[in-house]
Amino acid sequence: MDPPKKQLIYITPDELDRLPPEAPVYVLSSSRDDSKTQGPLLPTPTSVTPSLNCHLPDAMWASTPSLVGYPNQPTNPTLFPPPLSSFTIPPPFPLNMHTPQHLNSQPPYHPPLPLQFFPPPLNPQPLAHLSSAPNISVPPNHSNSSHFNRSTKKATAPNVSSSSRDDRQCHREDRGQLTYSSIWCTPSDDFFETNGTCKVATPRMIALENEFEKEVLGRRNRALSGCVPVDELRPPLKRPEIVDNDPEDRSPIISKNGRKRPNQKKRDSTVSSLTEPDAITPDNLMDAISSNLTSSPCLDKHSRNADSLTSSGDPFDRTIQQQIEVSHKVSHPHRLHPSIWHNEAGEHNSGPACSCKPKYRIGPLHNQFEGETEVPRCRLESNNRDRLYHYRVMVTPTTNFFNCKPTIIPYNGNDYFFDGYSVFLHSSLEQLPPCQLLRFNLLYEFVAVADDFPENLTVRAMDMLTKYIFQELLELLDLNWLPHGAESGCPVVHLFPRFVRKVGDASAELLSVNHILEYWMGQSRLPLIRPTDLSAIQRMANSEWSARIDDLRGTLAWKPGVKPPAIRIDQLDRSFDSSSSSSTNTPRSLPYPLLVHMTFTPMKLSLSRDPKYKSVLKNFMKLEYLMNNKPRITAHDRAQRAQLANKLDSMDQSGVHRREITVGISSEGFYRTGIRPDVTQFALNMASFVTHIRCIMSLKSLEARLGYEFKDKSLLHQALTHPSYRRTDFGTNQDHFQNTQTSCGPRTIVYGDKLQLYKQWRKKGLSSMIKVMSFMPKQHEERSKIYGNERLEFLGDAVIEVIASIHLFFMFPDLPEGNLDAYRQALVQNQHLADLALRLGLHKYLLYTHSVDFCYDSTYVYTRSDAFEAVMAAIALDGGLEVVDRIFGAVLFGDCERIHRVWVRIPPHPLQAQFPDGDREWASNVPMLKKLSALEDRLGIKFKHVRVLARALTVRKTGFNLYTLGDNQRLEFLGDSLLKYVTTDYLFRHFPRHHEGHLSLLKNSLVNKYTQASVCSDLGLDQFIIRREDNSLAISGISDEVPSSPTRKQQNVKNKADLLEAFIGALFVDKDITWVERFCQVCFWPRLVEFILTQEWNDPKSKLQQCCLTFRSLNEDPEIAHYKILEYSGPSNERVYKVGVFFKDIQLAVGSGRSVQNAQMAAAKNALATHQEVFRQLDFQRSVIAKRYRQPYIDKMLNKLESWDESLVGKFVRDVPDYSHDAADVPEHAFKRRRCSISGLDDELNGQANSNSDMDLDDEDEGAP
Repeated sequence: MDPPKKQLIYITPDELDRLPPEAPVYVLSSSRDDSKTQGPLLPTPTSVTPSLNCHLPDAMWASTPSLVGYPNQPTNPTLFPPPLSSFTIPPPFPLNMHTPQHLNSQPPYHPPLPLQFFPPPLNPQPLAHLSSAPNISVPPNHSNSSHFNRSTKKATAPNVSSSSRDDRQCHREDRGQLTYSSIWCTPSDDFFETNGTCKVATPRMIALENEFEKEVLGRRNRALSGCVPVDELRPPLKRPEIVDNDPEDRSPIISKNGRKRPNQKKRDSTVSSLTEPDAITPDNLMDAISSNLTSSPCLDKHSRNADSLTSSGDPFDRTIQQQIEVSHKVSHPHRLHPSIWHNEAGEHNSGPACSCKPKYRIGPLHNQFEGETEVPRCRLESNNRDRLYHYRVMVTPTTNFFNCKPTIIPYNGNDYFFDGYSVFLHSSLEQLPPCQLLRFNLLYEFVAVADDFPENLTVRAMDMLTKYIFQELLELLDLNWLPHGAESGCPVVHLFPRFVRKVGDASAELLSVNHILEYWMGQSRLPLIRPTDLSAIQRMANSEWSARIDDLRGTLAWKPGVKPPAIRIDQLDRSFDSSSSSSTNTPRSLPYPLLVHMTFTPMKLSLSRDPKYKSVLKNFMKLEYLMNNKPRITAHDRAQRAQLANKLDSMDQSGVHRREITVGISSEGFYRTGIRPDVTQFALNMASFVTHIRCIMSLKSLEARLGYEFKDKSLLHQALTHPSYRRTDFGTNQDHFQNTQTSCGPRTIVYGDKLQLYKQWRKKGLSSMIKVMSFMPKQHEERSKIYGNERLEFLGDAVIEVIASIHLFFMFPDLPEGNLDAYRQALVQNQHLADLALRLGLHKYLLYTHSVDFCYDSTYVYTRSDAFEAVMAAIALDGGLEVVDRIFGAVLFGDCERIHRVWVRIPPHPLQAQFPDGDREWASNVPMLKKLSALEDRLGIKFKHVRVLARALTVRKTGFNLYTLGDNQRLEFLGDSLLKYVTTDYLFRHFPRHHEGHLSLLKNSLVNKYTQASVCSDLGLDQFIIRREDNSLAISGISDEVPSSPTRKQQNVKNKADLLEAFIGALFVDKDITWVERFCQVCFWPRLVEFILTQEWNDPKSKLQQCCLTFRSLNEDPEIAHYKILEYSGPSNERVYKVGVFFKDIQLAVGSGRSVQNAQMAAAKNALATHQEVFRQLDFQRSVIAKRYRQPYIDKMLNKLESWDESLVGKFVRDVPDYSHDAADVPEHAFKRRRCSISGLDDELNGQANSNSDMDLDDEDEGAP
């Protein structure tokens, strides 16, 4: 009986969404115009041209937003470090130093625990309830282009690509990855038998494995056995050699202040038209490749300078070389289709997979994991339960991994659904940090969960399944899981695809490996279309044909011997190409249906990577930004914007470099696999997860070198991760991953919101900086979500500097401040830290991206020095400063025990050596020292050695005396480093949203001389200056020493700042670093509120430059404000400068000051005040604060700060734990922290320390508008 006739109507996507779910739908309209003429639903064979040039409807690419952000992470309060006796790994040298009493009080960093994985409680949908995809045939197109039609409107990539209403509904019913309380394998007594604690294969299982290896894994070799070798049909490409020497004279910069790398040499702008990239056609390139000629007019100049091709890094050279590589790639004789990209071992789509110098081909990116050795071969016909450790891989979120139509293996009347992968390792995983991968604008987290060991499997069967999926189908040819240099033995990991059937509420049955081998081998023997069915297929009705191919749509089709060997079936169309329908090409031969596959051009070769398109798009975006910040938009700006927009539209419509492509291939020669894209998706990311496991396990060798075992290994992993890594590691060749993802991955992808994802990672841009700098600090420390080691490097710089300063201060008691500073600079310079990184072997663990920048020696100097600083910071956060001190000393002088002993056994301060038990009796006997009791009472701090306090207050002109044994210059040197470290440590812990540049701005605001002078005046330290008067020591104020004239105010500021730094140094010498931290909590941290609310972190000169940059033109270099000295007056010791600030040859304002810098700052401040109506950027900066905080809240907080309200100060000291209940378990340094008191405030605040609130300062009720 013929099916009932159906009326063909055309509807828009909006009308389609309003249809009931049960309504049958066969095609989507490609236009919102209802009257537009459409092609037939199933075109006749004569309507299809020899080459399938088709256009899919626009509704196929309809999208729905999917906002995916970061999950909230729990935080832990600050804890004290454990005693040194708790460390199981002994230090390389005895730890008998004098300094631990100063260092061991710094609380270690305890990041939050990893997120616990709670998969969504979703049950797998039975197959019978799945909606079948509609039969959508590809309309014919007789044009010469085989690409999709795009809208001329410029837009970003859609969030969700969907081909039908059923697909959209399918994504709303995604399966989750389930957890089970118990799981067991399907019975397979004929294939496995028990041998002790393990299961071993029976002869029947061994026969099955042999058959699978011959029939499935050997099919590609049989298909290529009669073919001519590829190298004979396509001669190998001659490439320039990679040399070790730098193309430029790049001398390493060893100064900490000179971190900017030299710019590359610019190429001569006059280039011959014959050498333009557009003048090189594919035909010319193919001729040069096939004949290996070097005399081509387009390539002659390039061939003569082959060595400079790779080493120069010139964009022009790279463009030409990329075109040569692409033409060589497309000439592969076994290519399946010209528009489908394949993989070749060791090759990107546009060149070699690695362009690093030979000496830099080390580390994880080159499959070299330190500490890995050859693994003894497992027993192939056993499950090796006595040797292997089993873990189940869980992923969250499960978007794009588990959909409503999964891969299913039927067995014994039940369906077993694909449930991810299991990994088998030769050593156990201890505290494996989650593997975070960035895919489709979504941040995925992979974790390994210990699970019951599956019984019915063998190592040989697992390895064969891995080879079948990863190499024979997915063509991941660069994947190598053997240790570097090993040619035999076991891979470091074995993988097993899990197929489960849920039994009851929390139990499941796992399919044994023999059933997987049998089913997949049976599927691989089935042709996609049997030749005997061709005649019946031509007579089938449309509904019957649609039902027949319903189970095949979305599966992988395999054609051994071609490249790529497997592609996803998006549609099977009975329209055919008569020229390629049959290999016999006889009139009686029946045509095979067309396998329709939708693919993408690789990103590197698409329009978005075209240099001309990128240049136009960059100019368009730049002009948009300038127009938004200009006070007045001119007609020329509008015309220029319209011109650039039209140029972009014309390039979009040109059809060149089009990404979306639909191809049609004859289904002859293809075989079934029974595998769907969910297996592909999981398998591709398993490559990244295995790399993550190997990286973490290799860190054990680094911990052995350091003599310290990390409690949180994610800190060490982050310290070794360069920002360029960007969580996009693919575990193998990047282009191989992307090509396979396109050919075999899911057709419909759910994308996350890129703006939300990168919002908190973005660090560039003026607007981003202003918004980030408006956030208040967290009351309790919080782990930052910012990726890379830049924040750790920011902290590590201060850690190394303070340790070097402490040792130099105590080791050289008679050395002046200038010499100490010279020694410290020699220790902390970049070149020296890079050498220390080499001594530790950090370059063997670094994670970075393959790029042109990493081809230079100078780049690696900075990378190694930054990594060393980041590792030191990670150790400080995980174990405390005393551990860093031990490791840093061992790395410096560990090869010489005598020098190392001098470094670690530093003597006490000379004033402490005279009176080890304290010199408080001097305060009663010496009148000058007796006056310092008033200062101690004011501060609430009693010094054990009062002469140390006296030395901190002794100015340079005083000279040597028996009371202080010198002036305060050396203590000032020490206090400067201590203040920077404590400030950096606080900012790192309590500002998780800020990048290292933002943290530097806040640090400079806190530690500059003006803030220090203000704190000094508030505490009254400037009224206790010790100086020599009439051959005797006396105490007076700074105002008595220097007349308070306008020309000498700057000197007062400098003197007060030096006095405060010396006091901080004295506080550390007499107490420890915990007292310095508490001092800064009370006297410095609350001032951050004022800096943030009033935006004082942004000085007037910076503000003026930011405003001037908004007036730059599109095709001109940005013009900034510049300053000129107009006049100066007065003697050299009291000179006053008058400076004018100019912008575009217009004088904006004038300022005066005792120094040129102060005069420039005054001029900038006056310019901003005078031209507020012109600089719109100032309105934006003020509006950021106004939108985040209400004005009454701002006034209230500033009033609290002015009166130094105790409730405000208490918000910065609540991280101190209360040990009153467990006094017996309190370490000694904890009581030191509790005894610290400033004006009695500490006793009151300790009672508030039990609050569990982690509320931001900006979360007050009246804070946000």
